[in-house]
Amino acid sequence: MIRSTIGNHPRAWGTFVVGLVGLMFTLMPAHAKAGAILTLNQINIEQFPQIRIYLTASDERGTPFKGLGVSNFSVQEDGKTVRVHEVYPLERGEEPLSVVLAIDRSGSMRGQPIRDARQAAVNFIKEMRGIDRVGVVSFDDYVTVISRPSTDKGPLLKAIAKINVGKDTALNDAIMKSLALLSPFTGRRAVVVLTDGKENRSKASRSETIKEARSVGVPLITVALGAEVDTSALEAIAGATGGHAFFAQESSELPNLYRAIARQLINQYRLTLNSRKSLDGGWHQLQVQLKTAQGKAKVERLYLATLKQTMGAGTIKAYRKKIDFYYVIALILGALAVALCAAIIFVAVARSKKTKGTRRSG
Repeated sequence: MIRSTIGNHPRAWGTFVVGLVGLMFTLMPAHAKAGAILTLNQINIEQFPQIRIYLTASDERGTPFKGLGVSNFSVQEDGKTVRVHEVYPLERGEEPLSVVLAIDRSGSMRGQPIRDARQAAVNFIKEMRGIDRVGVVSFDDYVTVISRPSTDKGPLLKAIAKINVGKDTALNDAIMKSLALLSPFTGRRAVVVLTDGKENRSKASRSETIKEARSVGVPLITVALGAEVDTSALEAIAGATGGHAFFAQESSELPNLYRAIARQLINQYRLTLNSRKSLDGGWHQLQVQLKTAQGKAKVERLYLATLKQTMGAGTIKAYRKKIDFYYVIALILGALAVALCAAIIFVAVARSKKTKGTRRSG
C-alpha cells in the first residue's frame, strides 16, 4: 500500500501549485513534508534475498533530486531496520526504461487538446535516452496500437502526428493493452495514461486493471485533463500501483507536464538491500524514508516473497479467449465433418435405392 499526504490539505496544495506551474500531483503517493516527495515505483526480488527498490524523489514542483546517496535513505522491513547497501542514480544510463504512452483520442479531445497531447508525447519521447523504449497507444471506443515499445523513436514521432479524435473512452482497456505491450520486457517499466473524460466503453473493470498492473509490477502514471475527469478513479489507479496522479486544468499544460514526467522516470534511484525474510510466499512491508535539505518524505509498500512465475489477469484472460477460440473452431469443424458424413451416407443410400429399383424394373 502507498499512503498519501502533503501537509494538512493535499488537494488544496495540488490545486494551488497546478494553477501556477501545472506540474503538481493531485495525489502524492508518499508522506511528504517541506517540499520532498518520494514515490516507490517498483520492487524487484528476482535475486532474493537481494531486493532492488526503484524510487522517484523530487520537490513539490516535480523536479528530481540529484546527488542522493546511502546517507539520505533508511529502510525498514516489517518494522525492522535493514541496511541499504547501495543507492544508484539510474540517469547514468546503464538500465533501460520501457514506457507505453496511452493517449485519449475521444471526441472531447478535438481541436487544441489533441494537438497539445500529441506535442506532449513528442516532448516525452525527446527526453528519453537512446537505450529507452517507448510505445504509444491511442483510445476512444477501441484501442489502437500506434507503436510497440522500441528504441527507434524516429518513426514513432511521425506516427504520433497521425492520431485523430474518435468517440467514447475505453480507458481501462487502453491500460490493459499497454501492460500487454510491456510484458516482453523486464526491469524498469511504466505506463503513462492521459484522459479528459470518464471510463464508459471498456470491457475490463478498474479493479481488473489495478490487479493486472500490480501482478506484473508496472506503475501506472495517470494524467487527468480538465474538469470532466473522474479524478478519484485515476488517483486510485496510480496510488495502488506505485505511480503518480497528475492533473492539468488546460491542455496547454501537457507538453511541460510530460517533459517533467519523463525526467522523473529517467532520474529514478535504485536502492539495493538484503532481506532478512525468507521466500515464504507471504506479503511483507517495506518502508523507505528520505531525508534531504529540502525536507523529509516516507513511503510504504508491500511485496510478495515468492519467485514463482505468476500470470497476470490479462494474460489469463487472453489465454482463455485463445482456448475458447480454438474450441469454437473445433466445434465448427466437427459439425462440418458430421454434416459431410451425413451427406455422404444420404447420397450412398439414395444411390443404393435407385440401383435396386432399376434392377427390379429390368
